[in-house]
Amino acid sequence: MEQKKKINYWVIAFLYGLVCSTIPIIITEIIWDNIANLIGLSGFSRELIGDFLRAALLEETFKFLGFWLSDKRYRFTRERDYMLAAGTIGLVYGVVEKIVTLNPFAIILGIVFPMHILWQMNQGRHFYAYRTAKAQGDQKTARHELFLSTGMIFLLHGCWDAIVGFTAYFINDSKISGAEIMGADNVKSGCRNCAIATF
Repeated sequence: MEQKKKINYWVIAFLYGLVCSTIPIIITEIIWDNIANLIGLSGFSRELIGDFLRAALLEETFKFLGFWLSDKRYRFTRERDYMLAAGTIGLVYGVVEKIVTLNPFAIILGIVFPMHILWQMNQGRHFYAYRTAKAQGDQKTARHELFLSTGMIFLLHGCWDAIVGFTAYFINDSKISGAEIMGADNVKSGCRNCAIATF
């Protein structure tokens, strides 16, 4: 099957990475924070719930939506196209997320551990495998690959944020000097836009 359109990664970055993914994530996370504050969710429970539902679920849902829409437009046919498109969306979100923290430590961690790019490239690879298996009529493999491209990314993201967030939370709870540098004081107070807890 021929590629329907020439892939424009600038369009993918702006339209699907920023407009369809990043902006909806920001809006829904602000709504989440307001609801959490309204119901009095705080501390350890807020951290755990937020890591999986606020961060992982909202972010991965909208990043996947942007990726899926880009695939609908360009009809990718090669594995590398799937990976690069998904990775571009992850890159855009990761850059915006680190910039809004206004914390050099968060930016350094984002460079050393570019998790959004890695998760999304892995998503693209498995989504290509899903499409291939589906086209071949291999429903069992298709279901497995679809889970790896969606559910597994959600679980990896949630677990990663939980590990990093709890580390910051307990460092601050122990009053270890320098925790403020990592933004851990913000984690304890319930702010998810701190340096170390946002990946």
